[in-house]
Amino acid sequence: MASIRDKKWAVLKKKRINLYPFGLQHKGYNNVVNGTEHNWDYQGKENQKELGLNWHDFGARNYDAALGRWMNPDPLSEEFAEWSPYTAMNDNPINYTDPTGLAAEWVPDSEGNLIAESGDSTQSLADYQGVSYTEAAKQLKDQGYTINSKGTLSLKIGDKVELDNVFTESIDNSTGGFSTDVMMGLTPPPAGSGPGVTSGTSADDYNCWGSACAGSQGKKIDNTVGIASPTTFDSNLTTDYTSTTSSSASFGKTVLRFADGANNTQHGAVFYGKSKNGTTYVYSKNGWHAKPEVMKLSDLKTKIPSYGTVQGLTTGTSGYYNPNKP
Repeated sequence: MASIRDKKWAVLKKKRINLYPFGLQHKGYNNVVNGTEHNWDYQGKENQKELGLNWHDFGARNYDAALGRWMNPDPLSEEFAEWSPYTAMNDNPINYTDPTGLAAEWVPDSEGNLIAESGDSTQSLADYQGVSYTEAAKQLKDQGYTINSKGTLSLKIGDKVELDNVFTESIDNSTGGFSTDVMMGLTPPPAGSGPGVTSGTSADDYNCWGSACAGSQGKKIDNTVGIASPTTFDSNLTTDYTSTTSSSASFGKTVLRFADGANNTQHGAVFYGKSKNGTTYVYSKNGWHAKPEVMKLSDLKTKIPSYGTVQGLTTGTSGYYNPNKP
């Protein structure tokens, strides 16, 4: 007669998938979940068994867990020839993943600069900002990164590329520590008292609507651009902007309009790119006193729920607006 422990082990075996770090399955007790066949395992990707190849479908490429290698070359391999185009997860699957099969995923920090992820390159930097390859190459060279005849960079994961635009300028000009988290009581204020600690500095005396309109049009963001009325912001969107979609948003140009359940305007921000894993970032000035910053759109919604959601001025529009060309 089976013991209670034996019965529990029999249940666990039906729910268990055992994988080596590079994704190869242990022998004998895998691919079973609640007694049914289950093909979605390593990094949540489908194990394709139709041709007996045991490959995983990552979207852009196929992956062989037995070899720990891609079966197709990386489309961005020209940009980082120091790595084999078939190398997966930087040969370190414990610390790194490659969710799309494309090794490029710049991530902005709160100051608006970009942090390199696995495989990032001149072309991915250009793509993220919507600029030319030549412009991206100049940004990198000006900051001491090297590019050879094949476009290879001396970039490493975690390296910072400092951007010089109206958004990073406004953040640089804000010398205080009165961040959004301090304003919302999510973190304690820095040591001291007075402007820049318990309130913003005079340089921060502008708001979301004014900074969104000015910045999206490439104008200097400072304490002269504030827009006091949400109706003025909406009027600007109506006359100076054209409705677009989130998938067509442009880095540093597209304004996001936030509204409550009654579609009353609550906030404005600027699209600051989307990483390869789908995370959207925005430049946001929260209130008249807090420091401007770049943050995840999802974090902005979570920290300040009163902003509501991204909504268009009229039914059928997404809440994303591009400035009209002069």
